Amino acid sequence: MKVKFIGTGTMGSTTRANTSFLVDDKILFDCGMGTVKQLERLKLQVKNIKCLVISHYHADHFFDIPNLLMGKKIRKECSEKLYIILPVGGRRKVIDMLEFSFGDGDINAFEDIEEKYNVEFIELQKDSKYIFGNYEITAIELKHGNCIPTYGYLLKNSNTILGYTGDTGITDNFFRMCELADYMLVDTTWLNPINNDNHISFEDLKEYAKKYTSCKFFAVHRGDYEVLDSGDVNIPNDADEINI
Repeated sequence: MKVKFIGTGTMGSTTRANTSFLVDDKILFDCGMGTVKQLERLKLQVKNIKCLVISHYHADHFFDIPNLLMGKKIRKECSEKLYIILPVGGRRKVIDMLEFSFGDGDINAFEDIEEKYNVEFIELQKDSKYIFGNYEITAIELKHGNCIPTYGYLLKNSNTILGYTGDTGITDNFFRMCELADYMLVDTTWLNPINNDNHISFEDLKEYAKKYTSCKFFAVHRGDYEVLDSGDVNIPNDADEINI
């Protein structure tokens, strides 16, 4: 699998785009504010994205879906279906966003969203799976403060498993993902531990990387802090690319 880091920052980061990444040029994980413009800056074609996966319903992770869909419609790029995988309730949220931002007062303007944009919504329950081509996508329930539901995902292709936490505090399911995955992209909003269930810190992740030695860790969703010692944790930047 080829992983392209679209953004590696937090909502408050002044140096990096909101966290998002693209797998094999066709599966996009998270689509927060500015993600579509960032894709365009990196000369990545939105029309090539066949599947969009959303971790949770905070603005920096899903607010750019209307821009993605409207851009495809304007450029007449809706001939191929876009599959949108997201936690329960996501279809309604996307319709509400479109009505608010582009509805021009018509509260029913996007009730036919599937036909209008050639999309299919797959609302996953925790621990449920979806097969997309050669990929198996599993939703893992995590904990991000009071944001419910919040999912991480395991993406399996052949014998390789890529894990993505989205935003999360430290939970048993996070450790479960570390045990199952070969590669993990992990929320490290803070540099130092803060002892809450909203986020994981970079220093926390360094300790987990020592324990789960069969997994390679990548710190994403990073705040504007400086890392002096990265330990066994990889630190990608916007536009970086890895092959796994």
